[in-house]
Amino acid sequence: MTTNSTENFDWYFGKKASIFFTVVMLFVLGIGIRLYDLSDLPLDFAPTRQLFSALKARGMYYSMLPDAATNEHAQIAIRQWQATQVIEPPIIEQLTAYTYLVLGENLAIARLYSIFFWIIAGLPVLLLSRKIAGWTGAIFALGFYFFLPYAAIASRVFQPDPLMVSLILFGVWSTYSWIETKNWKWAIAAGLFNGLALLVKNVSVFPIFFSIFALLFVDGIKFHVKNLKTWAVAGLSVLPTGIYTLYGVFAAGFLGQQFAFRFFPGLWLDPALYLRWKNMVEGVTGFTPFFVALLGVLIVTGPAKKLLIGLWIGYVLYGLTFAYHISSHDYYQLFLIPIVAISLAPVVEMFAANITKNSTNIVPKMFLGVFLTALLVIQLWNIRVELARNEYRSDVGYWSAIGEKLGNPGTVLTISQDYGYRLAYWGWQDVESWLDDAELNLRALDGRKIDITEKFDEKVAGKKYIVVTQMSKLDDQLEIKQLILERYPVFAEGDGYVIYDVENKKE
Repeated sequence: MTTNSTENFDWYFGKKASIFFTVVMLFVLGIGIRLYDLSDLPLDFAPTRQLFSALKARGMYYSMLPDAATNEHAQIAIRQWQATQVIEPPIIEQLTAYTYLVLGENLAIARLYSIFFWIIAGLPVLLLSRKIAGWTGAIFALGFYFFLPYAAIASRVFQPDPLMVSLILFGVWSTYSWIETKNWKWAIAAGLFNGLALLVKNVSVFPIFFSIFALLFVDGIKFHVKNLKTWAVAGLSVLPTGIYTLYGVFAAGFLGQQFAFRFFPGLWLDPALYLRWKNMVEGVTGFTPFFVALLGVLIVTGPAKKLLIGLWIGYVLYGLTFAYHISSHDYYQLFLIPIVAISLAPVVEMFAANITKNSTNIVPKMFLGVFLTALLVIQLWNIRVELARNEYRSDVGYWSAIGEKLGNPGTVLTISQDYGYRLAYWGWQDVESWLDDAELNLRALDGRKIDITEKFDEKVAGKKYIVVTQMSKLDDQLEIKQLILERYPVFAEGDGYVIYDVENKKE
């Protein structure tokens, strides 16, 4: 059942000062742990996606410099930016580029923006959880959202997902408040936040649409069909991304590629999909919290139940729609974290109530407090260990050295990490990546047949060098490896890399 009482921890959370202190402490710790090792390179999480945004931001930044037309590095950076695929509006990249103009180019700036977006969204997590449970459950939900180790790492990334999650949460909170109050203030806020979330990444349509649709049943669909506020929320929600998508697909044409390799309904019949999906969930939220969170849907009543049902249905349909990515890209699970956090709130509230119910003995209350504090300390330590586990700063020198060996050869073909983006960013090279086994399998799923030798000849045409820094990928494609070894002499090699000379083929 839904509860808004503070009786479970009235001895603590019944005092406004205690609530304020606890919430402030969680926010401070949430920010503080994310600032640890801030200046390390963005290779700790989804490096391909982060470097994709880094290349865009750098190109935008250099294009705004006064000497852009004569600066060699500026010309390379601008070319690399313009060669990147358009996926969604480059909002976080543009924001970072403008900040570069003031503070200088520093990838830590993008981390700070993402941290801010994730942390500020703790407010709707806390306030929504408070509405559907109580202060005990709400503060636990906030702690889960902040200090889940995966969330701490993923909320520092240079990609639009933390901003998307933040806007989704503000949108859901505003929508819930609008349904409660029926006033224009919350209706407009809901429409604006939802619209911005959809503009940042249109996949946010799943939690947004299904949470709104579920909440419409609080007053009945007939009521909302005749309600001007409902149409205002809908209009504001779809207008920004609708305009952007229509322009990008039909007018400018740059969004057509966004819909390629996305929808694979054939995977729904493959049991391996659900096993991989389950493993992804386990790695992100943990399977036990995920399962317990589902119980929260059964406990709550009223509008809260409808909200949680809508969010969970949205997540499941999102996963089925992007079946390949939900089971292969862990950051596709990112907005699952606040769904689990909010759903855990009523379960924790009920658990705390059972421990402290009708008890004048402070021992069980103190025990629960100590347990939660110890859990927080353990999570902070786990996050710190994970952040300190790897050191990437030396990679700058490595990729710079390869770039210097290559000189200015034009575009090089790479068999390398992250589509060659590391060589592109720190080696200042224009790159084109050869297809690895995962990409070939993706094309096979899409029904595209590729003659691998013909495709390789097409890719290598006009190139001066082939740069190999992932030997295992080359070993996985013996046909291509043999072809390279037979045709091209070694131009240079060193620790972990080989450069093949395409221009001077073997006789």
